Amino acid sequence: TNGTHLTTYALGPHGHVLGIAAPHRTPGDHTIASAAAVLLTLLTAPHRSRTSEAGASALVRLLLGASPEDVAPLLGAKHWQVVHARPNTQEPPEPLATAALATALGSPLIDPAGDTVRALVPADRPVDPLPGWTLGVSTTVTPEDWPAADTQAARALSRARALRTPLLRHGDRPALADLVEPHDADVHARTLLAPIAAAPALMDTLRTWLSLHGSWDRTAVALSVHRNTVRQRVARCAALLEADLDDPDVRMELWFALRRT
Repeated sequence: TNGTHLTTYALGPHGHVLGIAAPHRTPGDHTIASAAAVLLTLLTAPHRSRTSEAGASALVRLLLGASPEDVAPLLGAKHWQVVHARPNTQEPPEPLATAALATALGSPLIDPAGDTVRALVPADRPVDPLPGWTLGVSTTVTPEDWPAADTQAARALSRARALRTPLLRHGDRPALADLVEPHDADVHARTLLAPIAAAPALMDTLRTWLSLHGSWDRTAVALSVHRNTVRQRVARCAALLEADLDDPDVRMELWFALRRT
């Protein structure tokens, strides 16, 4: 009122709120207030809460050889989703931005490794688009399937970046491939892809290229390589597989096989 601008920021999941009242707003005010909100979130969070102690205990047990399904009950959830997040800049994520991401996701289980931040998020917590980030989200899984969900999230993030969409979830609809007996499908996939199986770069390029409907530019963006590199790798795949990649039936069969790897 009377020209005063009031802005509020939630400080994590503990009920604290930062309120700022100012007579006017400038373009840089939001950036400063957001940084203050992140710092206050870290300062007001309990440093050795029961949750953090459980997380530390879970980590120790994993390091000592326990299985994920044995450790997961300490973390308080039975079902999880894996999130891969990458900032919409050319720079690696900064610590403050990573802390803000953890707060927004509502999970302290964050791995800020390299250009991508990985997170384990309980399945009952919604994951929504976040300004400044591109997100890939796995399906809901139990702890024994965390590795598979990690792969799903990585692929979803790669596709989201290529499509320039802020968030993409791994599809979990039943498919025709589900009608094939899993063992037979795996054997077929290994046999079909054997000529390129020892070259991860070729496998990843072919998978990404097929998922993006043969787009050279989008595949280059998703893999962070030059489009000529994509062309060379796809041509190499075609030669090794002795396959006509312009044939939609061939593409469909290869996509089926890649989905099994």
